[in-house]
Amino acid sequence: MSHPKYLLYFFVSFISFAKISAQNSIASKIFDFNSNIPVQDVSVLVKGTQKGTYTDKNGVFHLDNIDNNAIIILSKIGYNSLSIAIKDVDDIIYLEPEISLLKEVTIRTFSSSQLKKVVPGQIHFSQKDIERLPFILGEKDVIKLIQYTPGVQQATEGQSGLLVRGGNGSMNLTLLDDMYLHNTSHLGGLFSAINSDFVHSLEFSKAGFDASFGGRLSSVTDIKTLKAADSTYFNGSLGLLSTKLTGNIKINEKHSLLISGRRTYLEVFKPFIKDENSVLGKNNNYYLYDFYAKHSFLVSKKGKIETKVYLTRDDFIDKTNGRNRKLNWGNFLLGTTYSHQFSKSFSSKTTISNSFYEFSLSSDDFIYDYYANSTFNVFSLNHQFLWDKPNYLFKVGASYNKNKILPKDVQASIDESPIEILNQETFKYDDINIFGDLEFSISEKLKVKSGLRLSAYLTESNGLVDRDKRYNLEPRLSIRYKSSDNQAYKFSYQRLNQFIHQASISSFSLPADFFLISTKNIKPQVVNQVSLGYIYEENGLQFNSALFFKNVSNYTEFTNGSINNLFSNNIYEDIVVGQFNAYGLELSVNRKINKLTMQGALTLSKTIAKFDDINQGNYFATSFDRPINVNTIVNYKLNNRIELGAIFLFTSGQNYTKPQDIRIINERPIINFEAKNASRFPNYHRLDLSCTYSFKKKGNWSSKLNLTLYNAYNNKNPFQIYYSTAGDTDDSFVEIIENRDDLFPFLPTLNWLFSF
Repeated sequence: MSHPKYLLYFFVSFISFAKISAQNSIASKIFDFNSNIPVQDVSVLVKGTQKGTYTDKNGVFHLDNIDNNAIIILSKIGYNSLSIAIKDVDDIIYLEPEISLLKEVTIRTFSSSQLKKVVPGQIHFSQKDIERLPFILGEKDVIKLIQYTPGVQQATEGQSGLLVRGGNGSMNLTLLDDMYLHNTSHLGGLFSAINSDFVHSLEFSKAGFDASFGGRLSSVTDIKTLKAADSTYFNGSLGLLSTKLTGNIKINEKHSLLISGRRTYLEVFKPFIKDENSVLGKNNNYYLYDFYAKHSFLVSKKGKIETKVYLTRDDFIDKTNGRNRKLNWGNFLLGTTYSHQFSKSFSSKTTISNSFYEFSLSSDDFIYDYYANSTFNVFSLNHQFLWDKPNYLFKVGASYNKNKILPKDVQASIDESPIEILNQETFKYDDINIFGDLEFSISEKLKVKSGLRLSAYLTESNGLVDRDKRYNLEPRLSIRYKSSDNQAYKFSYQRLNQFIHQASISSFSLPADFFLISTKNIKPQVVNQVSLGYIYEENGLQFNSALFFKNVSNYTEFTNGSINNLFSNNIYEDIVVGQFNAYGLELSVNRKINKLTMQGALTLSKTIAKFDDINQGNYFATSFDRPINVNTIVNYKLNNRIELGAIFLFTSGQNYTKPQDIRIINERPIINFEAKNASRFPNYHRLDLSCTYSFKKKGNWSSKLNLTLYNAYNNKNPFQIYYSTAGDTDDSFVEIIENRDDLFPFLPTLNWLFSF
């Protein structure tokens, strides 16, 4: 294939050109953190030199011929001075007013102003935003930060992933330092798979994605880890539930190393949990860990190579009420990125990576024993150029992905007699993409962002699918009209394709999902989405609202969403193809006054699907339909030492299809189900409280003590629904009895957080 060869040619050309590249230059804008307006006449001085400049009326400054390891100092009367390493300078820098000069100060909740963004619903979170979150079980979780935004919910009690604007968990793309991350949550959503201690920034988009992102329909989460430190430092925590440690180590002027690890020991609480149906009951055992490492090497003043590795693992053993169920799943990511800065406005980036995910489940549910295994592997090569000019931003590039999916490998037996199952072969397909984005201003009030992505989808044949080729064109358009300095209107349209299909066992609240590839009969999923937004920001108040509508065609589900499909010889025979519509209203308000920070979000939405072969061809609510979702965050800084926090969550329960009974036909068990998604889990709601005490800083050492009360009023949110039977295999009819396990109960935990 010629595409990788040309990309390699460009890569080598860039390295050669780097030897004659220009001197270091930087450019940025400085904004007032309170009012979110540009700050003029800010002094920008290169530390230890006489070189410097001032910002213009737009808050913009430029500096040329700067050493790559230099530090700049920003200062102006009435503002706190700020020192930043050149390599850490972002497009926008915020200066905070000196609180001592004012009796009352009002500041914005997040540094990401929606007024500046062209794309509706696109949010940028910095380290400061994460630090302002209340603690959950001693952690400030960056993925939870996304869940507290409107239009986003945790997928299901006990499952991984996010539900974004009516889409399911498979429709979200998550990138960690440009590497594909398949699973983003640990069990029950108690912890996300991302340890926020190593996160530098996160950008989340639910409309108008960059054309460089593709293959998913609902959202993109782009996570960047910490940059190389000017000096070595460590931070971490010791707690009752988990321990973690992160180190950003400067080896020398060219080499640095970022390492971060985390491990839970939830078994500590088992003796104190009386509820045997809880995940932490005496008959259960669960632990998780994750580990990240990144080596950075400065090839030259303009070139840098970063090599990354990331591991996650979950293990859960469930022996409640005599059953024997085991689950484990995890990610393994490995990648290298070469980036080159030709000038202050022209750069390139090349990433090669491999992502592997595996899930396995064994159980003795119903009247048979079974073991199921599923894997998902993606090898990626991506290259792009970026021109970032004051009047426009232009990105162009290409990518190649080689995908391997094993939907299921199942062994099963009934009364110790093996059930003959023809397991699926590994499905393989390639996707090749060319993309371009252009963002520009038509006037001071009107700004446009357009993108186009051309994708080629090539499948390999196996026992179930034939070789196939498909080509798709994906346009994206976003418009922002700023009617005044503090309010704006936004519009977005996008058409996207997804080559994989998720098929879930909806009667389980477990991460038991299979992934299938598109075939000649089952075409790629296609979404057309329209968004309208209104934003108002003034005097520390942020109000965001949006209306959205999306239609997804070629959407697939299992006929019953049932465990019967584990034993199917051809999983495609149990797949039905239809469509679904999702529409909703999103509202959010952020406010900070003095020491009190408040944030609230409300989403009212509906997701309905239609299949010719299900529910007599009538629309029905999908398993990921969540009509109501509310979350509230309150944070109060009592003084310089004590900080109080609270989080309240409420969301509609998951729809599922309940099994009614088992009929034994020709010695094969067949489960009969009620109408599609006729049942719904109880509504999920939870209150978390936290208190943090900061000890007096001693030199480079600082520490905090955090007490968190998770699920403060001990609501028994269901983790999973399981079934027992009345009868045996000699009967032609076996009754099914429904039971429920609770999610995590009231959990007090104490964490000591430190940095040095």
